[in-house]
Amino acid sequence: MKIETYLLLAVLIFGIFKTHRAVRTSQSPQERFFAIRASAFTWLVGIILVVVFLSLSKVTHQIVFLLPAFVIVITLVKFWQNSRARLRQEREERVNLERMKRAN
Repeated sequence: MKIETYLLLAVLIFGIFKTHRAVRTSQSPQERFFAIRASAFTWLVGIILVVVFLSLSKVTHQIVFLLPAFVIVITLVKFWQNSRARLRQEREERVNLERMKRAN
């Protein structure tokens, strides 16, 4: 159980830095709002998954649980990346449109 505790602690520290960096590097208020909202939801899902993982008694149950947990985490990461990319693209389009209006 010792190695799992250190692994969870490392993931926790990584998550804290990643959340802070995501909010800090957001380029618009909409993207910042999305980053905060998505981070809160991701932390909630992560805490639920960790509690369920730690409540399973047998190692075989924990290993079987890791596959759906991994799929959920990858799905959330891809959704978050695609949504942030879409928000950045919309912001760039608005900025480009404003530049074109000023040029005319």
